[in-house]
Amino acid sequence: MTRLALLAPVLVLTACSLTGCGLIGSSWDVRVEVHGEGTADVNAEFAGEDAGPKAVTLPFEESRNVGFGFNYVFVDKAPPGTVCKIFVDDVLREEKTVDENGKTRCYANNQD
Repeated sequence: MTRLALLAPVLVLTACSLTGCGLIGSSWDVRVEVHGEGTADVNAEFAGEDAGPKAVTLPFEESRNVGFGFNYVFVDKAPPGTVCKIFVDDVLREEKTVDENGKTRCYANNQD
C-alpha cells in the first residue's frame, strides 16, 4: 500500500474528531445557571465532557465553548423554588423549576 492509502483513514478520523470539538466547524457558547438559595447537588455536562455531581452554593453558573452535542445541567437536593437555565449563544433554551423532591434538569442540543 502507498503511504497515502495508510494516511487517509487517519486524516478522516482526525477531521471528524476535531469537528466534534468545534475546532473545525460550528461551535457554541453554552452557559448553565442554577438560581436559588442554599446549596444543591449540580452536575453540568457539556458536549463532549463527562462530569459528576458536586455540592455547590447557589447561585451557580458555568460555561464552555463547545461543538456539536448534548448539554445538560442536573439539579438534586435543591430547596423549593430553585431553577435551572441553559443558554446557547446567550439565548435561553430551557428553564425548569425543581419538583417536590428537589430535582430537575435542563437540556440543549447543539447542531447546525
